[in-house]
Amino acid sequence: MDKLIMESQLPKFTREPEKYSRLRLLEALQELYLSIEMLKEGYTRNSASKLFLSWKALMSSLVVSNFNKIIEKKKKEGKEDDIKWYLRIGYSAPTTGLMGIARDLEDLGFKGLVTLTTAMLGIHKYAYNGLDEDISPFHSRKDAIIALKELIKSEIDIVNVNSLDEEEKELLEKIKKEFDKL
Repeated sequence: MDKLIMESQLPKFTREPEKYSRLRLLEALQELYLSIEMLKEGYTRNSASKLFLSWKALMSSLVVSNFNKIIEKKKKEGKEDDIKWYLRIGYSAPTTGLMGIARDLEDLGFKGLVTLTTAMLGIHKYAYNGLDEDISPFHSRKDAIIALKELIKSEIDIVNVNSLDEEEKELLEKIKKEFDKL
């Protein structure tokens, strides 16, 4: 696993969309692997943080690989502001835009992304706030671990249906193997 992928400059998504999307997918897989490793070591909040980063990278990959379809739909709907937003920052799947992105991707046929994004935002809250009963969606460590495992599995399932290159396939197999140890 090339550890420098997550640390390197990404190409401009408008110039090299396929490369950008592939790098974000690889980043998602690397973060997912780290989430599993953190969970195995008992660091649930760190695991949650990595899982959320993985989700954002996966969503960005999906946006860029479906960018033209999203923009075409927005043009038909007359949503010029949405088009500008996707060109300016939406392609990177910012946290504040994840729900809208999930809806747009579901409109293209990706099922369950709104529900998963809602759950991932809960994981994000847990990563930052721990078991604070006034803020966290979880009130026990056990509940957080159950949710983490379910969401990791869901993300594995989503990645599994994508066409992957050899490096991505190898990393996904490694992830599945480590997940089975949880």
